[in-house]
Amino acid sequence: MIVLAGEDGNDRQCLRIVLEASHPETRGRIVEINEQVRLRQAGSGNLAARVDRLARLAEARATREQAGIAAFFVHEDFDEVDCPSRGEVRERVQHALSRRVDNAHYVLATWEVEAWLLQFPRAITATCSSWSVPRRYLGRDTARIGDPKQVMLREIGRSGAPRYRESDAPKVLAKAVELGEFRTPSGTNVSWSEPGTSIAGLAFDA
Repeated sequence: MIVLAGEDGNDRQCLRIVLEASHPETRGRIVEINEQVRLRQAGSGNLAARVDRLARLAEARATREQAGIAAFFVHEDFDEVDCPSRGEVRERVQHALSRRVDNAHYVLATWEVEAWLLQFPRAITATCSSWSVPRRYLGRDTARIGDPKQVMLREIGRSGAPRYRESDAPKVLAKAVELGEFRTPSGTNVSWSEPGTSIAGLAFDA
């Protein structure tokens, strides 16, 4: 089975949608743990301990399901635009996870999951007909858009339109899958390609 961890339930659901759309064979084989992820800013003294706690919770969840762990995905927001330190953070945390769990993958969303959504303007409008992505964000490297959550909150809706909520993020991604836009995003984002790339060669027989 595949175990997911993330900052909250919306983020875990987004990651689940990405994995299932990229690899349909994972459907029905994904479970979640609710522990909040706090790895990005962990110092060298407590990163291993935090990773170990997540790993033990993942192992306990797999034991309850009477299954092995085929892959362990951990999602966290970077909360900054893409920069050299982002790669350094991801490498450091990925190394700590890999030392503790086989087939562990650290998904460091850049800036946050809303930056992923801005790659799918048709899905955003299909989720709410009064939403549209301003032209200046189309075809962009969305990892370099500062505070994309505020873009979603303040700029996608016309006056009087329902406001975007974090719980809408999985709906937008699910709509991108439904429309086929998932395979052809209008922009790019370094953290978007990593989940699919990470599991491309994995077997899910455990």
